[in-house]
Amino acid sequence: MKRLGRGWRDFDWLMLVLTLVLMGFSAVTIYSADGGGPITPANLGVRQALYGGLGVLVMFIVASIDYRILGSLSWIIYGGAVAALALVLVPGIGTEIAGSRRWFDLGVTTIQPSEFAKIATVLALSAFVASRGEEMQELGNVILSLLIVGVPMLLVFRQPDLGSSLVYGVIWISIMTVAHMRKRYWAILLVAAPAVIVMAWEFLLQDYQRSRWTVFLDPESDARGEGFNLIQARISIGSGGLRGFGIEGGTQSQLGLLKVRESDFIFAHASGMFGFIGMTALMLTFVLLLWRVLHVSEVARDTLGQALAVGIAGMIFFQAFVNIGMNIGIMPVTGITLPFVSSGLTSLWAFLIAEGLLQSVLLRQRKLAFQPD
Repeated sequence: MKRLGRGWRDFDWLMLVLTLVLMGFSAVTIYSADGGGPITPANLGVRQALYGGLGVLVMFIVASIDYRILGSLSWIIYGGAVAALALVLVPGIGTEIAGSRRWFDLGVTTIQPSEFAKIATVLALSAFVASRGEEMQELGNVILSLLIVGVPMLLVFRQPDLGSSLVYGVIWISIMTVAHMRKRYWAILLVAAPAVIVMAWEFLLQDYQRSRWTVFLDPESDARGEGFNLIQARISIGSGGLRGFGIEGGTQSQLGLLKVRESDFIFAHASGMFGFIGMTALMLTFVLLLWRVLHVSEVARDTLGQALAVGIAGMIFFQAFVNIGMNIGIMPVTGITLPFVSSGLTSLWAFLIAEGLLQSVLLRQRKLAFQPD
């Protein structure tokens, strides 16, 4: 942190502004989804704004810490995250909601360890790839990298949370693009993928998970069950028109037909509020944010910084694509949050911590440029 004050000139303020735009959009949309009314902490949107303010402070704290120090501590952080994922599965410790045991109940709020574990996995895998360098061409190291991701992935799948478990696979693919993995290993994985998917479908997925993957193709086949909210989401998006209905939200939200509109289906609710113009602006904001995140990988002068950037970029892209996709009907319902937008402290803070890591990389590249290789 020596002379860090001068280094803040390398802070990506545009990235922060784009993040604040998404967080502001989130607070207003969640405020509407929770029924509006008095601006008090009782409203989810107001609470989300408070979480966001504290989260930005956490982001600056993370940014002030040298990411290489965090990389050296990655195995401790990763171990703690894996331990939390294991503990949350224990009855009496983890809290079960709607058949899934994913949360720790702290009284004032709930914490979902799988969100923080994503960041811990990005950090650990990035540190592993950076430490191995050219040795990532060896099969043994590729297998170890799969184990680093596979352990938390399986624990999250056991909760069960299929959507979040898939994010860990995307993290591995993203980070391995900057590793020195041989092309033939990529080819083997590509050839093996269909067989793995078939085996997972037959032996790992539960009936309701298979149903979600089939109903999204034809929601009318189960219009009063799994397909109900998909139908309401499409109607809500279409009813928003060009400019939307404003703070009251779309017709389906006003009638109370669109469920979980503050989290999983926040895009559909926001479409009713802001219409086509507003949602186009939202997606453009995500595109610009991804551009700034990938910019970090371009300017990073070490593998650790590059791996962190592409891992986080992959996570943001995948979650945004799947969440928006399930709202508009091109992806099955998986419960994946929309980054910086969906309701909840854990998801928001996890992404702000990720942004803190990116800013930490940027703040130290000027100094690394003058260090000998």
